[in-house]
Amino acid sequence: MQISKPAIPFGGCFTTISETQINSQLVFVGLPDDEQSSYRQGCAKGPERIRNAYDGYCYNTTTESGIELTAAVLDLGDWLPQSSWELTAQSYYESAQSLFRAGKIPFFAGGDHAVTIPIGKALDVLGEPIHVVQIDAHPDLYPELDDNPNSHACVAARLLELKHIASITQIGIRTMNKIQNQQAKRFSDRFHLVSARELPEQLEALPHLEEGAPVYLTIDLDGLDPAFAPGVSHPVPGGLSSRQVLNLIQQARWNLVGMDVVELNPERDVNDQTAILAARLLHEGMGYALKQSSQCNI
Repeated sequence: MQISKPAIPFGGCFTTISETQINSQLVFVGLPDDEQSSYRQGCAKGPERIRNAYDGYCYNTTTESGIELTAAVLDLGDWLPQSSWELTAQSYYESAQSLFRAGKIPFFAGGDHAVTIPIGKALDVLGEPIHVVQIDAHPDLYPELDDNPNSHACVAARLLELKHIASITQIGIRTMNKIQNQQAKRFSDRFHLVSARELPEQLEALPHLEEGAPVYLTIDLDGLDPAFAPGVSHPVPGGLSSRQVLNLIQQARWNLVGMDVVELNPERDVNDQTAILAARLLHEGMGYALKQSSQCNI
């Protein structure tokens, strides 16, 4: 696999092996691929923009909940796309497996949402059922879109086909249609939906997930309202606020095994507003993961 040299700003949270020999459990990886986007491309530029927008001058290393992350996250650079999606997906799968097998908690920046498919497959190496929590405007439940089963509009459909995915909980959905609803009914025993119009101002704990359940969190930035996240390819009014999503991360009761933030399109962003939000969500997720890791070691 080709790996690009990382750029490190991200508020001072990132480091590289060459700078320090820390054995960090937290790692960051960019997945700059948008070949599976159905309408607008541009998300491949997301990882670099997320790193640089969170520049270390305006943003410090401490999370809102007081977790200090100075040089606590190992930046592994970008896993570059291969000559075909099949090769790219296989390389993402194998590389992510290596991280999970080594006990790392990875934080990925997309790229379009299709990059979550091979990462989700790689969770099999953990040897336990994994719950996926998905924040999104779209259910991504198409069996295929334009004859493409790997479209970013098919992510949840592909993940639900995996035996090690115990459930998918979708939050903020507001584009469900007949075809996708059929898929939701097909997997009704493992599929939980909280539509945008049902969301309370304060997101509550998800009662169907037991405390300490292993969870992979995937955030499609168009799950947030375009007022907070204009820099996406498919903006849909009526979404979540930044505060709702941050509260959900900070007040979670699960065991976070990994996280991604996808679908930033810098070409449509306004003053890096969405890139900064993406970085902030990752920052808080990293803080949550470090806190849970520290508690486990007490």
